[in-house]
Amino acid sequence: MDSLSVSVIGPFKSGKSTLVNKLQQRKGVEEDVSFYSFKYAGKSITLIDTPGDMDAPLVTGSVLSVSDAVVLCVSADIGLNFQVGELVVMIDAIGLKQGLICITKVDISTAADVEKLKANLSSLLKGTALEKFDVLPIDINNDQSIADIRARISGFKYDSSKISKPFKFLVDHAFESKGMSIAVGFLTAGKISTHSEGIIVPSPFTKEVSINSIQINQEDVSSAEAGDRVGVAIKGIWPWDLPRGVEIRQKNSFRDVKSGRLEVKLIKLYKQPIRDDVKLNLIVNWQNVVVTLSDVKIDGDVLTASFEADKSFSFDEDDRLILINKDLPIRVLRVVGSAKIK
Repeated sequence: MDSLSVSVIGPFKSGKSTLVNKLQQRKGVEEDVSFYSFKYAGKSITLIDTPGDMDAPLVTGSVLSVSDAVVLCVSADIGLNFQVGELVVMIDAIGLKQGLICITKVDISTAADVEKLKANLSSLLKGTALEKFDVLPIDINNDQSIADIRARISGFKYDSSKISKPFKFLVDHAFESKGMSIAVGFLTAGKISTHSEGIIVPSPFTKEVSINSIQINQEDVSSAEAGDRVGVAIKGIWPWDLPRGVEIRQKNSFRDVKSGRLEVKLIKLYKQPIRDDVKLNLIVNWQNVVVTLSDVKIDGDVLTASFEADKSFSFDEDDRLILINKDLPIRVLRVVGSAKIK
């Protein structure tokens, strides 16, 4: 079955969590992010509900970077605000090509408010990756409206080419069961089966492991492939050695670094100076590292620099990297740009 991960984001009081609760059939772990799932038209969908406050740009960036698609909720009663703009910039920087914009709270708004918001969204999204996203007003209390959204989400395309790539399993939490550690997360590339061998990364977590068993939706399976949200049982390692951010990868299919050179496509709206010794947050899947830049050079909207990270991180050429300056005030754009390691 084709499996997709879809992030659901939006400003505080945008109605996104209410929408997710209407769409889901099974709820997963809830921490700062919550995982929900439903099946529709031959696809298995995992919804990732993100924090609505503006104090969590790193979490939102991580969630978007591991998602196949995004649903952006904007409430008709509040309309556009700075947070909506920053979320649009973040989606665009990460480069998500599939998504949907839901205008929520139409049941407590006027038709004029809805039409005004649609026009304002059209202007805001022009020239971004979101420009071709459908914009749909939804009534959370209308079953047909919820069914339409569920069908739209299930219509997002599954990229089957990821199955043939080296496997990459992103851990978001772990626990102990019957003497083994159960790591739960997304298989974003490749295919695994029982007894598949891999390596936990990045350093210093590095350890070769073998997968003893696999579960999808609490059911034992013999294999899983790109897109599946799974739990895998592993012997010889403790759950606390599997915090969010570690990954289980196929050996020799990635780079594990702490320093190097990076190239950044800068966001034009980002106005803060970037000089030698500036510290920024680099998001790589669930990994978040602080990088200190040196030998900074800017040519138009492209920045190149050397970096030294506060800890090692792992990546491959398919990972979507984004730089964020989380220390800025919440109403100053914090998205610096998309990044590549040279």
